[in-house]
Amino acid sequence: ANRNPDIETVTFGPEGTDADATVVGTELRLPDDTPLVDVSELRRALPHDVTNALAASVAAVAAGAEIDAVRSVLRSFDGLAHRVQLVAESDGVRWYDDAKATTPHATLAAVAGFDSVVLVAGGRNKGLDLSVLAEAVPPVKAVVAMGEAADDIAAALEGLCPVRRVTTDIADVVAEANRMAISGDAVLLSPGCTSFDWFGSYSERGDAFAAAVRRLLAGAQDAS
Repeated sequence: ANRNPDIETVTFGPEGTDADATVVGTELRLPDDTPLVDVSELRRALPHDVTNALAASVAAVAAGAEIDAVRSVLRSFDGLAHRVQLVAESDGVRWYDDAKATTPHATLAAVAGFDSVVLVAGGRNKGLDLSVLAEAVPPVKAVVAMGEAADDIAAALEGLCPVRRVTTDIADVVAEANRMAISGDAVLLSPGCTSFDWFGSYSERGDAFAAAVRRLLAGAQDAS
């Protein structure tokens, strides 16, 4: 293959990967070793948040951005909607909307940021191999398998952790996840499938999940 000598390749990755832009100790650094911010300064520091921050920083600096401007954005960035977005927290359980994860590998990337996960997965499978979801256990400790792909999700994970199938609606999905979660767990909607069995888009699915979570938690408060 022809190589263009004018093109420079810059790599990025977490500590220990020998990438050009990486983490040294707890500090994000550019390829020339310029420090950016400490991991603790990021508003969210899941593994993919850190690597995304490195990638964005490298691209911004290459385009001419000032280092201080890059640092400011890194410290203030809250993350993207429907991408491991915190919806609510109650009784030590955190609920996250990762509806944008429509492939099993996106789901694997999301769960890697947690210690104990009740995974909500399923929808309409677009012909992908869902068996790789077995790699999510641990940190996945229990699964709510939903929608058209509920049986396929269950087949990938049964025998590894408790699995409950729900093929009715998102409110029932959330109620089942609530029954399976205990303090310290993250309930993570990270479907690994498309939304087109029940919803018109991943964002509609995420919004419906968040609304169902808030209704359930509000009902629990009213009952207490």
